[in-house]
Amino acid sequence: MTNQSQQARTAIFAKLNAAPKQTVNASLPGWQAWQDDDAQARADRLATCMTTAHTEIIRVSENNLLARLVACLGDNSFKNVLLGRDNPFTAALQAADIECDIKTYDQSIDQVKNDLFNHIDASLTVIPAAIADTGTLAVITGDKEPRALSLVPPTHIAILRECDIVSNFSDLMASPFWTQAGWDTCPPTNLLLISGPSKTADIQQTLAYGAHGPKRLIVFMVKE
Repeated sequence: MTNQSQQARTAIFAKLNAAPKQTVNASLPGWQAWQDDDAQARADRLATCMTTAHTEIIRVSENNLLARLVACLGDNSFKNVLLGRDNPFTAALQAADIECDIKTYDQSIDQVKNDLFNHIDASLTVIPAAIADTGTLAVITGDKEPRALSLVPPTHIAILRECDIVSNFSDLMASPFWTQAGWDTCPPTNLLLISGPSKTADIQQTLAYGAHGPKRLIVFMVKE
């Protein structure tokens, strides 16, 4: 370091050390998870959070779910829709009067990747749980519902029952969703949490959707 640089460095630190010290007495705001047990309040809170994150929310009842789902596929002119191996809506959608090819994700990624990345318009999954406070869907991935199913197609359609919505992550860990998966004794190496369509921003803060996953997320919230 040259003598001139050393002098400049010394001068900068001298100014910093001479600056008046400020003491911040304000305490941090208290935070407490929502404590209500109102299913309707949780559903409304989830819908608000997810709508803010550009998720498309469709509120339906058990009686009109299938009709609204068929209408959604038709209105969006989806040609190829991919479902997991044991999706309960596969047979009903295949029998419906829509110009849409309902496909099943029942092969390895190497066998389906061409269709998955180039020809599938949307995927359809049934969501086992969601977190109201953060507007987040929790997904169990595996052989029956591969991770790529909800991460690759440009549109992800999710079906969520309001009774499966919990308030916060702590409640999620205490819910049947967690214990039925065996995670209370053997936690997963990863958990897929979805809080909206895929998005990213560059250094100029220009937000773009779909860069790393679905550009659209459509959630059917079913009131039973």
